[in-house]
Amino acid sequence: MRKKITGSMLLILLCLLISSCATTSKFSSESLNIGMTKEEVIAKFGKPYKSAFSQDKETGVIEETLFYREFLYISRNSNITNILSFKAGKLTSLKQGQESDSATRTTIINTPPSTIVQTSN
Repeated sequence: MRKKITGSMLLILLCLLISSCATTSKFSSESLNIGMTKEEVIAKFGKPYKSAFSQDKETGVIEETLFYREFLYISRNSNITNILSFKAGKLTSLKQGQESDSATRTTIINTPPSTIVQTSN
């Protein structure tokens, strides 16, 4: 009986130890809501490291994108880029991934029907 209790306690301790190593993103559906304003997001998470915008030439709608980096430990160390998109000043999507490093600080891409400008803050 004593061996079962000791074995169970070791198993529980091992599970807690393994699960405590992983980190979770602060950018999630629990911390963000579709429709939040850009100002609300910046107030909550701080200034992004990079931003971009584009304007549809036909409709005139402006789409802004904020880029936030965070370091997560999942199965190995990872730098995750959180990409938050806004249309008319309201949050429309969150995407996560890894961004390739670039030597240039600003990228301007002219693609009809919109113009995209990316700048590092």
